[in-house]
Amino acid sequence: MRQNDEVRVQILATSDMHSRILDGDLESHIYRAGTYIERVREQYKNVMLLDNGGSLAGSIASFYYAIVAPYKRHPMIKLMNAMNYDASGMSANGFKFGLDFLNRSVALARFPWLSANITYAMTKEPYFSTPYLLKSFDGVRIAVVGLTSDDLVHNENIEMEHDIAVEHATTAAKRWIRYIHEVAEPDFLIVLYHGNCLRDRYTSNMDTENQAQKIMTEAGIVDLMITGHAYETKVGYQGRTAFVQAGQNAEKLIHVDVKFRKRRNTNELLAVTTEVIHLESYEESPALLELTHYDRKAVRNWQNEQIHQQTTNLEFESVSVLLQRRHPFIQLLSDVIKQVVLCDITCVHIPLPTSTGLQDCLRNEDIYHAYPHPDKPLDIELTGADIKRLIESAAAQLIVKDQQVIFDETQDPTLFQFWSGFNYTLDMSQPKYKRVVDFELHETDTYRVVMTDYCYRHYRHLLSQAVIHERYVITMPELILERLHQGAPITVEKDNMTIIGL
Repeated sequence: MRQNDEVRVQILATSDMHSRILDGDLESHIYRAGTYIERVREQYKNVMLLDNGGSLAGSIASFYYAIVAPYKRHPMIKLMNAMNYDASGMSANGFKFGLDFLNRSVALARFPWLSANITYAMTKEPYFSTPYLLKSFDGVRIAVVGLTSDDLVHNENIEMEHDIAVEHATTAAKRWIRYIHEVAEPDFLIVLYHGNCLRDRYTSNMDTENQAQKIMTEAGIVDLMITGHAYETKVGYQGRTAFVQAGQNAEKLIHVDVKFRKRRNTNELLAVTTEVIHLESYEESPALLELTHYDRKAVRNWQNEQIHQQTTNLEFESVSVLLQRRHPFIQLLSDVIKQVVLCDITCVHIPLPTSTGLQDCLRNEDIYHAYPHPDKPLDIELTGADIKRLIESAAAQLIVKDQQVIFDETQDPTLFQFWSGFNYTLDMSQPKYKRVVDFELHETDTYRVVMTDYCYRHYRHLLSQAVIHERYVITMPELILERLHQGAPITVEKDNMTIIGL
């Protein structure tokens, strides 16, 4: 076989880079990835660079450019443009900061964002216009189709619900992969699926299907599956399909070498070789560092800015401590949400399973690490029965151990609600979903409640008669900053939740 009868294409893949653009950050290697990518392009003629999504949220830099300085050009887009990405998939957390932010970021990118199963709610047309990409290398046609886990998108942001719809990823994959093979006739088809093969530790539905595996086995001919939303980097095969998981934060990079033999009317796939590239040994790209010099400086100046000089003590050792008595940190969350909506009843949650509150002289960075999510207040009307159902679901996450009530380790403690404005008792000797006793509210009456949209998003299936009066745009971290800037002491209310039956 003559050498010119062979075509090799190098496919490089990153995932979940989370806008980690601060150099010196041990979890950020995008500048090292830039160096490796440039070397591959110098060595090979045909190179395709893909990202599997998750680049716009998940770090203090992403928070700064979405919430604090949304008018500035996002440095992650600047970097990806400069690195000449061919396409990016779409992750669920791309919607975390709302559609306006996402649409603005996508509009500034010089590469397409691919998601075949995210559509306009009314027309069902692809929301990002480009469900797949077709690119030719020396006559070899490579197609890339993007898919996003519908399970992950479902609870991300209620603002977008009237604008977009999310089709089941496997269903969309079957239709689009068949269409691409019929119309585009690619020699090699890649699926960018943002969703991994591992169930989340806190998944409440243990029957959650493995959509990545179903796409590979049921959706048609897939030559390469690239998944994301995972901490691990791994490669393997599912039947004839090469499978790679690209990890996170550009700590590693997937390099796939695809070899074809050119024939008269077709191109024969000869081999697919996958490799995990460890980037620690590569130098950071000076050109990329220079590109984001002022962006990184702006983030660092903001994160190190002190809120006030007073020592704050809103710390707790573990989330289970919050069950023993009303804690000043929970009181802070309740107070700030009341600043937006004047309601007697509030419903808040802890922001992270690993939450430990706040302490010492605080900087902006401390607020971000204590509450990194852009949760927003929601003015809603609920019946007493709705509220009781919410509390029962939260109480079902609790267990008794050594004469103390704690969170069940298999459950997500961020889904536990902390209420104020009425008294109630949980009897831990009773079976799950029958633990609420001495409930002060009337189940048939309606009540005005201010709660975080996070609580609503995850429990709306229990709210039979909920009426949303207003969704506010200001986020909980911004409200916390505003409250702490005031410097007024936090007055902890009397305990309203009593736990018995230990």
